[in-house]
Amino acid sequence: MGIRVLAFSDVHGDKMLIARLKDTLNAYRSGIDVVLCCGDITPVHGNTIEAARMIGDLGIRTLVVPGNFEMPNDLRMACKELNWTDLHGKYVEVKGYLFAGCGGGNISPFSTPYELREDQFGELLSKLKGIDGQRSGEGDNSSRRRLVLLTHCPPYGIVDEPKQGMHVGSNAIADYVMQEKPLIHFCGHIHEQGGREGMLAETRVVNVARNIKIVDIP
Repeated sequence: MGIRVLAFSDVHGDKMLIARLKDTLNAYRSGIDVVLCCGDITPVHGNTIEAARMIGDLGIRTLVVPGNFEMPNDLRMACKELNWTDLHGKYVEVKGYLFAGCGGGNISPFSTPYELREDQFGELLSKLKGIDGQRSGEGDNSSRRRLVLLTHCPPYGIVDEPKQGMHVGSNAIADYVMQEKPLIHFCGHIHEQGGREGMLAETRVVNVARNIKIVDIP
């Protein structure tokens, strides 16, 4: 068993990147089980609904969280119109895997539209604790990790450096990953880390900022 995902983030209304997203999806459409968007579809000073319409209904289950340039209510409206699934502070099951999401950027000097304090991240993530409760047995399917985490902000210390030695990720997200041990964690936000990945304890962390990445999850 396994699942193939196409993950992307931080397109910011970039027409060329959106065209590449659609071309990639069309080339691999028959093998993609779910599309993941880690936020920031909206350009600076842009309109979220208009940016979402540029991407459109992709024809495959699409799970999204807001970035720091989308207010949650605006993204929820886009989800209703375009047949996307709003994953902010929520989780859904797709083909036996649990996809959990938490959007928003952390506090920055730039005062972007949707920034959260660490305690606010913690409050959202508290709704997602213990959801992979089947991991209680030994040597059977109930012990297999099934949780896939989707955030905009990276966890502190992993794929979160806009420049070397400068970590700007979220401690609350890192704590959640350490406690809940997702199988894989997709994030964005830090453009300089797009396409890179690392490990946080047992969890593979993949930053897809300004990237389109197809990943097979075992």
